[in-house]
Amino acid sequence: MFFRRILRLLNVPGFGSRHAAESQLGRIRTAMLSVLQAHGGHSVQRVSQRVRFAADVEALWYLRQDVMMALSAIDGETAARRQMKTINSMFKGGLPGSMSPRAHQRFTSNG
Repeated sequence: MFFRRILRLLNVPGFGSRHAAESQLGRIRTAMLSVLQAHGGHSVQRVSQRVRFAADVEALWYLRQDVMMALSAIDGETAARRQMKTINSMFKGGLPGSMSPRAHQRFTSNG
């Protein structure tokens, strides 16, 4: 036990991160189910079930688009994007770098 505590304090990968990942998974799952729960319908129930049984944070990352589509069909895209903004931010630190949310930038030509 003392050894684990030292490794956690030294921030050794793999020690203590499992609990943090499970906690993040639970928070994201709850947030997704919460926004879907306000709506009914077969497609929303199907997406809710997929969210409920997602195995990890990465699976929930890929389900974001399905949640967005279900919300857009009911509330419109603008409202769906607003609801998903908070959920998207919850993924920070829980995904490989190549999968993290990116800020969209507009490219302009200077010529």
